[in-house]
Amino acid sequence: MSLFHAKHAKHAKMSEASESAPLEMVLALMRSRDAISGTEQLVGDPPGPVILPPGDRLMRMHPDHRGAVLLGELSEGLAVTHSTPDDPQTGAPVTATVSHGGGTLVTIDRPGLSQFRAAVPLVGNYAELRADRAAEIEVQTGSLLPFFGSVVMLQPDRCDRITEMLRIALDLTTQVVMRVKLALACPRPTQFSDRMQPIIACPAHPSLPSGHATQAFCLATLLTGLRTPGAPVAATDQLYRLACRIAVNRTVAGVHFPADSAAGAVLGIQLGRWLLARAMPVGAVAAASFDGRRFVDAGDQPRDFHYGVLDLMVTGKDGSTRFGTKADFVAPAPLWSALVAAAQREWDTRWS
Repeated sequence: MSLFHAKHAKHAKMSEASESAPLEMVLALMRSRDAISGTEQLVGDPPGPVILPPGDRLMRMHPDHRGAVLLGELSEGLAVTHSTPDDPQTGAPVTATVSHGGGTLVTIDRPGLSQFRAAVPLVGNYAELRADRAAEIEVQTGSLLPFFGSVVMLQPDRCDRITEMLRIALDLTTQVVMRVKLALACPRPTQFSDRMQPIIACPAHPSLPSGHATQAFCLATLLTGLRTPGAPVAATDQLYRLACRIAVNRTVAGVHFPADSAAGAVLGIQLGRWLLARAMPVGAVAAASFDGRRFVDAGDQPRDFHYGVLDLMVTGKDGSTRFGTKADFVAPAPLWSALVAAAQREWDTRWS
């Protein structure tokens, strides 16, 4: 259970008493009201002014309902499309594009089937690390926040809004990455060899981009934005090193190719930047692209993924990846902005 979900479960238990009271509580409340109100005619008190802005009213809602509102707001104007003609080898689209309003956020080109097949031995060799990383891999199948919380001290009683912001980001990231996966229809390592034998259940959905990589890099980008607004991606930063390890663990488990992690890194960074931009009165984000067909080493050999490769990708030294410099304005999200502002206040006062 994640750091946030543990707290969310506590809220759920507390709400059960008020939202679904046992019969004895209902009867007791009825008897109490009859005793003190009797049969007097009810007269309403004069109404007061509505003085709270929507963002403050949002914070009074139940977390589940607040999350639904925020996801609805953030999803507005976000679209996933794919290109034609299709890949003649597979019948799958070769390009997926995530756009916001009139601008492009990220474009992803899938590798060819021959590239996936060539990377199978690389994935298989990672099995040697399974005994060392099994505990991490198992926990990370359902929870990433505690790992980031161990780096930046996300304490439940002091970081309510930060963890809620991250939870909303995880939910939105899942929606986007699943649509990209569906569009590109990339195979899993297990489809190429029955000797892969993953140590966790292999997801039924397509592989690229890696959902765990996308989520991890989105979290790293958001937390970096809270810590140092406008800071670039630094592959040696602890947050991004952690994101890389989470991504690589999925290859160790036998369910992802390195290219899946690389694509997820680009998508996650872009989603994190876009979410930060939407919290600003006038925000903007530049487009990025990942071409899986060019994610190869010399001689078209399959390429691995780790923070050294990430450094090449984010510094413009890798032919597969481009992070643009011409930013497109994004539509502000006032309700999301209220949550991010509250999260920023928590971050800024963490020494108090």
